[in-house]
Amino acid sequence: MSKRKKVLLLIQSGYSARNFILSGFLKNTDIDVTFWSDQDYIQQYKIDNTLIKLPAFDYHWKINFLQKIKNKAELFFNVKRTNNKQYLNYLIGINKNKSFRVKFKKWLSNIIAHFYANEKGIQNLDKPFYKAIRKTWYYKECVQQLKESSPEVVFCTHQRASGAIAPILAARDLGIETVCFIHSWDNVPKGVQLVKADNYFVWSNYMKDEMLAHYPFIDKENIIITGTPQFMFYIGDEFKVSKEEFFKEFNLDATKKYILFSGNDKTTSPNDPVYLSDLCKSVSELNQEQDIYRILFRPNPIDRNEGFDIVLNQFSDVVTELKPNWFGTDVFLWNQGGPNEKDLSLLVNTINHSDLVVNMGSTMALDAAMLGKPSCYIKYDVPSDYDWTVNRIYQFIHFDIVKKTNPVFWIDDRNSLTQVLMEALNNSDKTLQAREKWIERVTHLPIEETNQRMWNYLITENEV
Repeated sequence: MSKRKKVLLLIQSGYSARNFILSGFLKNTDIDVTFWSDQDYIQQYKIDNTLIKLPAFDYHWKINFLQKIKNKAELFFNVKRTNNKQYLNYLIGINKNKSFRVKFKKWLSNIIAHFYANEKGIQNLDKPFYKAIRKTWYYKECVQQLKESSPEVVFCTHQRASGAIAPILAARDLGIETVCFIHSWDNVPKGVQLVKADNYFVWSNYMKDEMLAHYPFIDKENIIITGTPQFMFYIGDEFKVSKEEFFKEFNLDATKKYILFSGNDKTTSPNDPVYLSDLCKSVSELNQEQDIYRILFRPNPIDRNEGFDIVLNQFSDVVTELKPNWFGTDVFLWNQGGPNEKDLSLLVNTINHSDLVVNMGSTMALDAAMLGKPSCYIKYDVPSDYDWTVNRIYQFIHFDIVKKTNPVFWIDDRNSLTQVLMEALNNSDKTLQAREKWIERVTHLPIEETNQRMWNYLITENEV
């Protein structure tokens, strides 16, 4: 009997836990998966796998400062490389009235980052960055845990997790093979490739081309196209229930048609409560002739905007909130708390039993497309206390593919909201081909073979 390959699975976010625990990734009998994580809730998934608890990481100011410079240098380099200043939008926050200290630190980091904004410079930044990492207690403890567990591969499930830098660096220093999964279709242009691994798993040819363009020092042989387990839950009927059962569970009116509003995190769209309010007003207007429509509201599970409460109370006759079902407390941070199987069923069926999805530039439109549902993207500004504009969001580089394929209905101004809603509800096939093209571009099909592609490479190091 052949020996099972020992893989240490590094998980530091709830979304990664969902994708790699609940998608069936653990079912391969040729891989011995041990979890390496700081996520306390993982054992609540009732897994049989061993869990090694990561030490608490202790990055100091110098590491955080160098990390910001690396991020900026990558973005400045891509401005030079492409002559496209839109990369700089990723550096703009949402808060006004920055202090002198904040402005000075920003000025200083910009000066340094511009100096390193070239292919060689970006790689040279790794030297002081990793030198500082190696001096931390966190790194040294990771080395010790690796020596004790002796894995053949360390598989990082999210390249943006700053806490993953030291564990992967420790593995590489010990000569252990490292693989890193690029978490989302929109991550590559953002200049946040924090984790440097031997090999990378990406969703598609499109993402591989993006990786090669943005990180020319990575060899194409080290970028493996696997697809993503993120959409495995939409394939088949495992998490689906009938419309009658779903409506009964949440006391919804089976005679109505539902529009799903999916909330963003506050940094991406701080004015989401205003957009939900506008949608409620529009639906109320539609219902004046005939009472047909209702709204389902799913907030971002790790960053719920408190402004939604006023809207939910004001339009309680129109909108119903379906809160995500996650392990942990009622208030989540990015890397604390994860979805359980009930939330997967909630997510799948909320989309599946809605006629339309509405949001401000959320990936939920791609999820909806997977289930054959149309989406609307909100694209108009509202008065705001934040340094924020919807136009900046859609100028992000990763939205280029959306603008080229045009898989959504666009709500360009407040006055056209009702009209666009009606068009999307009554003529959803208008975007059908574009939705299918979007799916084909950003992820490797068929989706159900995603885990097999990952297993094949982890076991044999051959791409499928």
